[in-house]
Amino acid sequence: MTTHLAVLPSPALTATQFQTLAEVPPEIEWFANLTNTNTRRAYRQDIEDFMAFAGLRQPEQFRDVTRAHVIAWREQLVSQGLANDTIRRKLAALSSLYAYLCDRNAVLHNPVLGVKRPRSMNREGVTPALGDH
Repeated sequence: MTTHLAVLPSPALTATQFQTLAEVPPEIEWFANLTNTNTRRAYRQDIEDFMAFAGLRQPEQFRDVTRAHVIAWREQLVSQGLANDTIRRKLAALSSLYAYLCDRNAVLHNPVLGVKRPRSMNREGVTPALGDH
């Protein structure tokens, strides 16, 4: 995924710059808005992995993805022996993208919603249940 959003040198947009930015697909816009370097790196790889799995070549093809595609990808990730937390992150990256696309009215629904995610194996931060002892 390459971004078409770059820091523009002048204080005002030219007509050409304005039109170019107006034509940026929302999928690219979503990625450009991720500010954390580690999140960008991980999400970039996660989205590229999904695109390779689903055979997507253009950002606009995300509009054709169904929940069945996402479930098939999840099953493939499980069969690769990936950690549950890695699978959860990959699904979270894809869900984040689709949530943005829904907000932009680029898709009607988020196909990741309702897809069961494996249980997290990370117990850090989990409050233990209180007992009588």
